[in-house]
Amino acid sequence: MVTLTKGTTWTFVFVGIGIAVGVVITFALMQQREIQQGEVVYDDDNPWLDPLFLKSYQENLRIGSHYKSQIPVGEEGFFKADAKGGKDPYNFEWKFSDSVVLTDQNATRSFESAGEYTVQLTVSDGEGQQVGQELKFKVIPAS
Repeated sequence: MVTLTKGTTWTFVFVGIGIAVGVVITFALMQQREIQQGEVVYDDDNPWLDPLFLKSYQENLRIGSHYKSQIPVGEEGFFKADAKGGKDPYNFEWKFSDSVVLTDQNATRSFESAGEYTVQLTVSDGEGQQVGQELKFKVIPAS
């Protein structure tokens, strides 16, 4: 007969609990996945088959932006924007919370003091459509 120490016994208990929890989570995820795979989409429900949706999607102005969430004091931060849909030409405006306004598609600037900042990006197209988004970032002390 094999005698187990208290430490070995507790190890087996924790391993058993870990396996049981893992099995339960796996089955829960599998069932959720089956529900997602079991959804039926009919042609009437698929917007990508609807010519009116596609026309609207191509005509509507959409924007995207890229920037760093933290910028060290004194270093240049890069703020990049892109626009899709609508009509050319696109006009870009970056309004920073410290009252600086830049009008290039891609803006570059540095900050003199640390703190939390926001920038309002507004893009308009050749037909006057406007889309905007507010971005938040931090300026951190220089290292």
